[in-house]
Amino acid sequence: MLKHRLITGPLLSIALIALMYFDNRIGAITCECGTSVQCLLQPGLLIALLAMVAAPLVALEFGAMANNASIRCSIPALILSMEAWIIAMYLLPPTMPATKAIAMFATIMIASVALSIILLSKGKDLRGVIAGSTYTVATAAYVAMGFGLLLLIRRDHSAWWIIGIIATVKMCDTGAFFVGCSIGKRKMIPWVSPAKSWEGLFGGLATASLTAVGLAALNNQYLSNEPTITLGYAAFLGILFGAVGQIGDLLISVFKRDSGIKDSSTVLPGLGGILDVLDSLLLVSAIAYWLLP
Repeated sequence: MLKHRLITGPLLSIALIALMYFDNRIGAITCECGTSVQCLLQPGLLIALLAMVAAPLVALEFGAMANNASIRCSIPALILSMEAWIIAMYLLPPTMPATKAIAMFATIMIASVALSIILLSKGKDLRGVIAGSTYTVATAAYVAMGFGLLLLIRRDHSAWWIIGIIATVKMCDTGAFFVGCSIGKRKMIPWVSPAKSWEGLFGGLATASLTAVGLAALNNQYLSNEPTITLGYAAFLGILFGAVGQIGDLLISVFKRDSGIKDSSTVLPGLGGILDVLDSLLLVSAIAYWLLP
């Protein structure tokens, strides 16, 4: 497993860095389509496309967990709901009044609930429709909104800031894994995640903090158009992002334990499924949006 992780992880990192590089290039293109038309070539296009490609895979993973937990789930509604949220958050005009934006998101939510109920009611079997439609809409919103908040951050900042958020969170995971494997003895929440230890957590938080400080120094030195981040604040953000990321990991672990599976899927050798990679990032995106300068 470690061998596969050491191969898949770097390959994913290289692909992500390349994607962010080209997203920066696309975001630098000036839109001349006029004020009445939303330009599709705004910052975050490649991130939005990546999210839209990942959405069906995530839906299948949530569907498998629901099936194991005896919950009826509409995968088509799950996919359509996630795609709608992602597209809406990418195309959301910065000048749109707050009431219009709320109305748009409310419309998507209502349509998602209605579609889920309709699809789950086909075949005249109404058992589990309430639980199934709730599960479908809630999981779709959780994943898509996590991605969407990264899109909103990208709108105001360089794509390298998205890399910084991901790197900080994933370095916490990496530090926790290696420290936990080396000296971890005191289990955190064994009934949710048996492998996590307090030693691993503290090692991960230290790694995340050091990573954030290093990235802040690089930002201050080379990204002159971005806000300066003090190293002390970066250290704080690293610890906070790492801690919140671990909570996000545990939240999806609850789903997996309830459904009796270890990994959400095996699509990424050594890492598990798409959700196993995203779990710690989705919750952090909400914190990052409000705390980054």
